[in-house]
Amino acid sequence: MAIDARAPGLTRQSVDDLADAQQEPDWLRARRRAAWDVYEATPNPERTDEEWRRTDLRWLQWESLTPAAPLDGVAGVPATVPTAALDPSVTLVMSAAGAHVVDVSPEARSAGVVALDLAEAAQTRPELVRDNLSTTAVAPEQGKFQALNAALWQGGALVHVPRGAALAQPILVVASGDAALRQPHLLASLGEGAQASIVEWWADTGAGSPVLVNGATELFAASGAHLTYAHVQALALDARSVLSQRAVVSRDATLASTNVTVGGRFHKARVEATLVEPGANAVLNGAFRLGSRQFVDHHTTQDHLATDGTSDLLFAGVLDGRARSVYAGTIVVDPAAQRTNAYQNNRNLLLSSGTRADSIPRLEIMADDVRCTHGATTSTLEPSHLYYLCSRGLTHAQARELIVEGYFEAVLDRVPHEGVRDVLREALTGPAAGNDGATGI
Repeated sequence: MAIDARAPGLTRQSVDDLADAQQEPDWLRARRRAAWDVYEATPNPERTDEEWRRTDLRWLQWESLTPAAPLDGVAGVPATVPTAALDPSVTLVMSAAGAHVVDVSPEARSAGVVALDLAEAAQTRPELVRDNLSTTAVAPEQGKFQALNAALWQGGALVHVPRGAALAQPILVVASGDAALRQPHLLASLGEGAQASIVEWWADTGAGSPVLVNGATELFAASGAHLTYAHVQALALDARSVLSQRAVVSRDATLASTNVTVGGRFHKARVEATLVEPGANAVLNGAFRLGSRQFVDHHTTQDHLATDGTSDLLFAGVLDGRARSVYAGTIVVDPAAQRTNAYQNNRNLLLSSGTRADSIPRLEIMADDVRCTHGATTSTLEPSHLYYLCSRGLTHAQARELIVEGYFEAVLDRVPHEGVRDVLREALTGPAAGNDGATGI
């Protein structure tokens, strides 16, 4: 069913009720109302739209959705999140009740890290929120889902690492809760010269799958900052989710982002990096492992607006059962972005005959002094490789798993933080990955 913006479950009154419940400042209430106006005015996604051409939204029964109760119980960290393995410097949990800090290490306290519920931060630290929230990164005008999140996000979190601070251990932000409609919103920023790793984990509570998770992540790396970011979608296998994620990278700053998808029946992610000042650098990684009838659609953009920027993208997927994936990536080079160096690569490994992987790379080059290339490969298991491993004493299942694990190493090697890298590897090789227990779309 197509989305109906006039559905009674979600209304302008829902926006005001949410702002009242969270005692939000006038500027934030006005911003939510403006986003709602954009939402109502934005046409529904259709198969005739290029971004949605290969993505089926007929499952979406919009009229059955209602905003989560603002006083929904505070969610804890689900047992499925590898908190001990990450040993985070800060742990936050986002739910409909708001974001709450579970733990802060002495390292993070001494560095002056700010970790707050986003609605609270809008009141107490507006200088860290007002200019960046739903403005230049994930703005309502970008689409229907982006406008809905900007109008009705609930349980958002602010993470800010101040100028010159350096954290050895990652910051963990968990999005969880029991609400049928979850709309997490992460706003994270690094000051000049700061260094930090952030892991955002969409987790299942086991108390019932959400009808829809519609999340937004806005990342800002100031001049000379180094940000390692990872997003893990590990929802229940009958959940559906939409992610809008954009990083804004400033002069001589470095972003290394990794998106891992192993859960959910349906996941659509828009992953973007905008290099806004000279010398900005972005490494974009993606890895997904699907089984049964799982579906994932990644749309990526490497957007170069300034000179001497570099971006390098590698997305790799393994599909089994009757899983399907769509990857569409675009490198955009502004006329002013001379001496840009950009690369994009999508790889897919099909483990059974019922799978399908679509790959659509694009280049939009408007400068003449650039080096921009792209590539895409889709392959199946090589019988000789399986035979060789089995001849060395492995079972067929063990041999196949070993090949799959090795397939992801090209992506994992690009994750700068060793602890984050190990956790992502485990997520891709754990028992839930490729589970054939999910039902069809």
